Amino acid sequence: MANQTSILKHLQAKGVINEEGARKVLLERSRTNKTEEAIVRELSVASDKDIAQAKSEIFGIPFIDLSTISVPESALAEVPIDNLSRYRAVPFERGDGYVKVAMEDPFDIQATQALQGRYPQGTRVQVFISTHDSIGSILDRRVGDMMSSQVTEALEDANVPVTELADDTSGDSLSGSDLAAAPVARIVNSILQYAVKSKTSDIHIETMENRVRVRFRINGVMTERLALPKSLSSAVVSRVKILSNLKIDEKRVPQDGRFQVKMGTNKVDIRVSIMPMIYGEKAVMRLLESESENITLEQTGLRGNAFKVFLDALTVTNGIVLVTGPTGSGKTRTLACSLMKINDPKVNIISLEDPVEIRVPGVTQVQINPNVGLTFAFGLRAVLRQDPDVVMVGEIRDEETAQLAVQASLTGHLVLSTLHTNSSATAIPRLLDMGIEPYLLSSTIRAIAAQRLPRKICPHCIEAYPVTPEVLRNINETMGGIKDFDLISYINRLYASKNVGENKEKNVMKPVENGPDGTPVIYLYKGKGCDRCNGTGYTGRIGIFEVLNVSDKISRMVMEDVTDSDIKNTAVEEGMITMIQDGYLKALEGITTIEEVLRVSKE
Repeated sequence: MANQTSILKHLQAKGVINEEGARKVLLERSRTNKTEEAIVRELSVASDKDIAQAKSEIFGIPFIDLSTISVPESALAEVPIDNLSRYRAVPFERGDGYVKVAMEDPFDIQATQALQGRYPQGTRVQVFISTHDSIGSILDRRVGDMMSSQVTEALEDANVPVTELADDTSGDSLSGSDLAAAPVARIVNSILQYAVKSKTSDIHIETMENRVRVRFRINGVMTERLALPKSLSSAVVSRVKILSNLKIDEKRVPQDGRFQVKMGTNKVDIRVSIMPMIYGEKAVMRLLESESENITLEQTGLRGNAFKVFLDALTVTNGIVLVTGPTGSGKTRTLACSLMKINDPKVNIISLEDPVEIRVPGVTQVQINPNVGLTFAFGLRAVLRQDPDVVMVGEIRDEETAQLAVQASLTGHLVLSTLHTNSSATAIPRLLDMGIEPYLLSSTIRAIAAQRLPRKICPHCIEAYPVTPEVLRNINETMGGIKDFDLISYINRLYASKNVGENKEKNVMKPVENGPDGTPVIYLYKGKGCDRCNGTGYTGRIGIFEVLNVSDKISRMVMEDVTDSDIKNTAVEEGMITMIQDGYLKALEGITTIEEVLRVSKE
């Protein structure tokens, strides 16, 4: 097999990677033990499709773009989905005596042999190479289809017709032995499997008047994917209780629990909340991956002056750095990335979290447990006796924790934490309301970042469209607060920066054009909807931020007990870009949409 250097040279020869990009790859290669192919992916100097096509041409393995063909159900059904997911393989054509299989890694001999063993003797397996995303899209869709079919079979096994939505309130109490029956267990397992593979953050099982509604929060948006008969409400919720070690016969008060599932190499911690409702009980499960993929602080969406201010605050030896926003806005991820950024064997970092969502190697992470008295305040006192340099407190919830955080920062520690406020400026009056003295607050707070998570436009179906005069007026009004900002110049500079080298063919941006009447035409972007994004036009999420730098002037304002709006106005005068402005900049770049920015900004 040819070495990885040939792939880099091939991509250079094809004009996909320019000399500067190749130098970056080789420089990073000299610093790490990673392969050049892995570095090319990390640095995004070539797309997965570029890399797959290069391998195809170098090694003589045919390339197939699965997004351009229809994969028959019969071809997928011959091999269990767990095997296909493990081998990252998709059988896309089946004929007499042969099967064509697309693989992410066609050089995985063990996977190829295992697949060969799944077919009748004499069947010829023809291996093709394809991209990670296209294979993942087919497998994810297959998992969703299988969830529906598995639930249908389980309902039939339970003698419940799929079309029947029976209002049966007679079976209010079920024993553990009843729930060990296969149908209910298979229904819950299918729901969990689909949630893990579709990267769902929350599952809602809600008992309604005449049915049980199952909704999944994917990319921050709730989607109903399944409806069960009302007669199974008690059984399904009780199955969740058994998994969480909760009381099955207690239906009058809320209960909280947790359990863990393992799928392949992924371990997923699941937090469970059971709440009594007028029609029965509601179960909400939050999925937290124990081993989450690494993401850098730069990839969160922080950039420009906001990134510089936040990074500068992380590099001081004492003070408080806060990340604010509602539940599910990505605060924990940003703090974890911050710890990864400053993580060093020379620095003792300890975190107090409830729960520990993201494991950071090298950081001492402590799980809060109020049931035994291990609260944030009690844990913080103990942590300060562990000689820490940096302390991360999952959330400042009360006056005692806030006071301890301030005292820790005053005694030479850098404290990172989160706060539930709508903007960066409102974090200051919130802490004052908790009883922190203004003079202490003004001398300890370094920076406050507020964030939200709008969905990103699907890169496979993105398209440009000209903005209407009303939208253009809204953009100009919103961006008018940015000092020395010129909309047309900004878009044209952005277009020029993306329209060079290896980015030229991938650039979907349009420069400002002149319309028939001579007025400038500005474009925004949206996703049409495709198989890769399940017709939504969105895949994944990106952070939009506002980072308030607590300057000397703002410190004096804190001492004077001014309003949060006055603090925000001063921060904007000093160069802060607001969260909505940051979102609009990302919309002009084709990363997200204005509709998404406005949707999450209202949270």
